[in-house]
This record gives sequence, structure tokens and C-alpha cells, in this order.
Amino acid sequence: MSFLTRSKRLILTLSLSAIIPCAQASNDTITLGVSSRVPNVNEDLILKTERVLTDHFGPKNFRIVHYSLDGLVEAIKEGEVDIFLSSAGLYRRMSSEGVRDLVALASPRFPDPNHSEGSAFIVRNDRTDLQSIKDLKGKILAANSPTGFSGYQIGLYEIFKAGYDPERFFSKTIFTGEREKMKGVVQAVLDGKADVGFLRLCYFEDMIDPKETDPNQLRIIGDRKKELNCSHSTDLYPSWTISTTRHISPEKAKEVLQVLLAISPTEKGAFWGLASNYHGVDSLFKDLKLGPWYYLREWTVNRFLSTYWPFLALFLLCIFGLIAHGFRTEILVRRKTEELELAHKSQTQLLQRAKSASERLDSLQKMGAIGQMSSIISHELRQPLATIQMYTRGGLRVIEGLENTKENSKIVSAFSLIDKQCVKMESIIEKVRSYAKQKKTKHELIDAAEIAKIAVENFEISKNGSVKVKTDFQTGSFVWADSLELELVIVNLLRNASEAQGSLSEPIRISVTQAENKVEISILDKGRNLSEEELEKLKVPLTSTKENGMGLGLTIVKTIVEAHRGKISFKRNTDVGLTVTVSFPLVKDGFEWQAQK
Repeated sequence: MSFLTRSKRLILTLSLSAIIPCAQASNDTITLGVSSRVPNVNEDLILKTERVLTDHFGPKNFRIVHYSLDGLVEAIKEGEVDIFLSSAGLYRRMSSEGVRDLVALASPRFPDPNHSEGSAFIVRNDRTDLQSIKDLKGKILAANSPTGFSGYQIGLYEIFKAGYDPERFFSKTIFTGEREKMKGVVQAVLDGKADVGFLRLCYFEDMIDPKETDPNQLRIIGDRKKELNCSHSTDLYPSWTISTTRHISPEKAKEVLQVLLAISPTEKGAFWGLASNYHGVDSLFKDLKLGPWYYLREWTVNRFLSTYWPFLALFLLCIFGLIAHGFRTEILVRRKTEELELAHKSQTQLLQRAKSASERLDSLQKMGAIGQMSSIISHELRQPLATIQMYTRGGLRVIEGLENTKENSKIVSAFSLIDKQCVKMESIIEKVRSYAKQKKTKHELIDAAEIAKIAVENFEISKNGSVKVKTDFQTGSFVWADSLELELVIVNLLRNASEAQGSLSEPIRISVTQAENKVEISILDKGRNLSEEELEKLKVPLTSTKENGMGLGLTIVKTIVEAHRGKISFKRNTDVGLTVTVSFPLVKDGFEWQAQK
């Protein structure tokens, strides 16, 4: 069977079910509950629906019961009805009872069943002070019932969406009751008992009798008539709805739905359609705390938690975050404090080491300078002093052979005085010489590489890391030497190399190597190239290539090196700078040094 054939058969079946009463063989009676507050303008559709359903199921299997609004609510809860006709508001109010919508009212005026119900705010036309919703604040309201969906609740929700508290917006609310319905609302506004009234959608156009009431006496606040050609002041929601309860079987519910959809439109064009969006109704009840959300008015722990759990979760998360941040901050502060204390301690130790190294180098330098000066004094002054003494005594012998005159006596006295002073100076020189000889060097077997390492470390520390030294040490380079004097030699050569380089960032290079039974300590700098004359000056004691230099450092180095049976040499580099090399006899098994003595 083709889809087209099946569709034609289905349409034929639905059409026949609306025209031909079909008495179903069922022992279960279907009860339709109808709210007494039906929309009068669509009363013809309601009556037609009641008639068609009765004819379809049969009078014995179908009955209709009219209820008040509260009575219908109670009947649904007690399971007294299988289907019911009510406003969309009442249908959604009963959603917790397991009800489900079947159809919603629609018409040519309201072709969309989702948007076919609303409210109109009416005021007397002479109330020029009332032009908008904000002007209604503190005024008296007239409405049909506190549970009326289109006659009260939709209007309150519009006030809520305008940013006001609907329960505190009006100074007083007059409810006209179900019997008077909307007519009582209109009369209360005209009589001045109320400032504003809530009317159901299109009541102003369709239900006010011009013979009884002049419509020109009334005016709509915020009229949106352009949307539907029908006066209203609010958003639109689904209109009257036929719904099922949980007591009807799925088969019967399906059958009822087929019958309702097959009902032909009335003369005014009203028909049953399908509404697909009741979200607006649910939002209304939730925001106003009505119907299924009435419990929100009761401040319980559960309500508080259910309502504000996102904020509570965010609050607890923030608290936890603050606590975690506090702990983390404390840990970071403690760690940073420890790092700063450690750095301060290390810096203090480094400064102390630098101070000690500097003092040690100064001490070594002074010791070397004193020893060298003592040697210089004892060596350089003895010869001229002996010459003076020789000439003085020779003059005395010559004068003694001459005539003893007053003048000659004076010359003898002068020469005698000079001779005595020479003897005295000789005694002083001898004492200085004795002092120089008091410092006895202690030669021992040492590794030149280890001494060089110590000297480099102390030198770098004394310079506060401003001078870098690149090392290349061959360990096991043993020599017989005084460790302090050898360190003094290396430090002096490093200092000269640093002064030669000036502000250059190039590192000084030092190496300790073994070559032909010798241990060579070489220090290379990248200073300026020396001339031949300047290079020769380096070999002369107490001379310097530096401006205002005395050459004492190199003199000390040469004296110590020669005292250790070593040699010193100077060589210009191929590019720039100078290489100074000191060499000492290599000691193997402790024999080479003795053999050279």
C-alpha cells in the first residue's frame, strides 16, 4: 500500500469519525471535566466539541461535568476526570499530577496555538495620569479571580517583567469573582472603584455590549493591537487546552485526539490545533512562585538550597579558592623567605670568602715585598757603603802623614765621624739582612695543579666575579716548593694579566702542564701588544711597562721562581696579548729534585 493510499484512507477515517457516531465497545466511561470559566467568544466550539465527543463514544460511555476552577483542580487530583477543558495556565499548574495536553484552541485571529491568549490593562479614558505600566504603581486593581490565568496571572507577570514586585505593586486588588467574570472588572473601573482592570484577550472588542457600556469610556494601557488586531497589553501564551489525566488509557487518549483534530472549524473559524511551546507558561508560574512552584514561597532549607545552589556553589568555590590561595601564598612566602635567607647567607659567605681571599693575597704580597725589599737593601747598599768606607779610611791615612795643624785636625775628625757612621750603617744593613734570612721557606711535595686551582678561586673571589679565568690543569704535576710562595707567584701573574686586559670581557687563560721533566704554569692574556723595548723591561728588576708602576710584583715573582730553581719567560701571542710561563723541575718518585741540587 502506497503512502498516498494510506494518507487518503486516514483522512477518510478521521472525517467519518467526526460525522458518524461510533459507539465503541467499552465498558469504561470517559469523563470530561469542563472549567466553568470558558471563553464566551468561543462557546460555539466548546458546545460542538461536547456534542461530537458524546456522539462518538455514546451517552453511556461519555459524560461531561462542569466544575468551578477550584472544583476542577480537586477533581483532577482525585482522579474523577479522564480529560478536561481549561486554560493553559490550569493545565500547566496540574503538570505534577501527570496531565498531558492534547489540543489547544486556535482561530483565524490566532492561527498560532502557542500565542493565542493574553491580557489587556483597561483604564478610564479620562485618566490622563495613567499612560504606562509605571503609572499604575500604587493604584487599585480589579481582576476576576486570584487563580485566573488570563484575567489575573498574565497581567501580574507583565508587571514582573517590567522590573517590579507584582505583590507590592498595587495598593489594593479587588476580585469580582467567577460569577461576574470580566463584566464586573469593567464595571469596577467605570465606577471608579478601581484605577485599572485586567481583561482577557479580545474581551474589549468582542464581549462589551455597546448598549450597556460605551467602549469609548475605556482605554488600553500599552495596547499591542497591531500584532493580532485584538487589544492586549502583555505577551501571548497558549489558549484553552484539552488535556488528559493519568487515568485514561493510551488507546482512549489517542482516540480522543483523533476525534478532536477531525472536528471542523466553527462559523467563526475556531478549531483545535496543536500547541508545542508551554515554556512561557512555566516561566510565569516559576517567576511568580505559583502552581508547581508555590513551594518557593516557603523559606525552607531545601528551597534555599534548590534556589540558590549555583550561588552557594560559587560562594563555596570562592571560599575554597581563597583558602587555597592563602595556603599557596603562605607556602610561596615561606619558600621565598627561605630562598632569600639562603641567598643572603650565601652572599655573606661569598663576601667573607672574598674578604679572606683579598686579605690573604695582600698578606702574601706584603710578605713577598718585605722579603724582596730586605734583599734589595742588603744587596744594593752594601757595595756603595763599602766604597765610602774605603775612601774615608784612605783619606785618614793620607792626613795622618801630614803636619799636625788645626785644619788637618778638623779633617781627621770629620773623616773619623764618617767612618763611624759607615760602621753604624753596616750594622743596620746586617740587621736587615738577618731579618730577611729569618723567613725560612718550607719546601714540600705539592701538586702544582691544586695550588693553581686554589690561587684561581681566591683571585676570582677577590674580584667579585668581575674577572673570569679559564683553566686547563694537568693533575699530578708534582714539584718541591713552598705552597704559599707558589700561590703568590700565580696570583701576581693573574693580577698582571687582568690589569693588562683592562675592561675586556675575554677570560684569562691559565694552564698547568708537564713537558720534559718540567712543570709549566702558563698565563695568557688578551691585552695590548708590547714592543721589544717593553718586553725587555720585564726582564729587569724593579721596572714596569705600566705607567707609575714599580715592577715590584714581577720582581717578587722572579725571586721566588729562582729560589725554587725555576725559570720565567715572556712571549708575545700571535694575535694580541702576552703569555707568561714559569717552569719548575718535575718530581717523579721524589728523585729529580735532589738530582738537580
